[in-house]
Amino acid sequence: MLSEKAKGKQREIDPPLERPSSSTPPDDSRDLTIRFTEGIPDFNLTVRPKDTVRDVKAHIVEGLPQLKDRRLRLIHAGRLLTDGTLLHEWLATLEERQVRASARSQEISKEDQLVTWLHCSVGPVIEPGESEEEKPQVAQLQPLRGFDRLAAAGFSEDDIANFRRQFHSQSSSNYLDIEFENEDDYDEHARALEEQWIDSMDNVNTASLSSASSQSLILRGIVIGFFFPIIPFFFLRETKAAVFWEEGEHESGESVIFSRRTQVGVVFGFLVNLLFGMWRYLLDTS
Repeated sequence: MLSEKAKGKQREIDPPLERPSSSTPPDDSRDLTIRFTEGIPDFNLTVRPKDTVRDVKAHIVEGLPQLKDRRLRLIHAGRLLTDGTLLHEWLATLEERQVRASARSQEISKEDQLVTWLHCSVGPVIEPGESEEEKPQVAQLQPLRGFDRLAAAGFSEDDIANFRRQFHSQSSSNYLDIEFENEDDYDEHARALEEQWIDSMDNVNTASLSSASSQSLILRGIVIGFFFPIIPFFFLRETKAAVFWEEGEHESGESVIFSRRTQVGVVFGFLVNLLFGMWRYLLDTS
């Protein structure tokens, strides 16, 4: 059942308009491939929309009984997945953000969309009186997750609550209709979606910065190649290190003055300068 907190948030959200579900087809199950850290062969399983990370761990233990008493941790894209996260919806949301980000840079191959890999870290044996979830000390300081991290940037609690309300109301998937086991699972899934959105914004900014820097390097090379067409070529050739043994091999290093993109721009600028000179020469002779 949903908690009172979740129901309260659901009442604050405007009822969504009826629209065709473009996120998942009628068959909502998807295949996963689990890769382990201790040399265990890969394990294939099927995850359904209502399966949490805790359920996926239970399926792994059913298929691999030797991991029954071991502590399992699932990792995807460098992020540790918490037990209360709805894995199917979390992966679907992540793929949607990747597709939108790839529209600005490069397309994602179909093979990457069909195959979903999860890394499973196999920990030590669980003691008889110890819980598998390994709850840390309650009094220990817990790091801020999701939009709560905005408090460190100076946002007030009202601003954070407003951001959270707008984010979950505009989400493509309405997970408020899903029955969670307890309030902790609801909070874990909500914070996981918020963390995913924040990380996707960081990746988009990084990609735009790298694209802008590469374009500036090429433009700089074109300018250098056009106005100084001969001098840069003395610095483009790669210097080979001395090899004193017959069987010795040494890779030649790249130029420390011009990067590869700048070198391409220099060559292109030189060709533009050459064509411009030929055009001026033909005009003068005619």
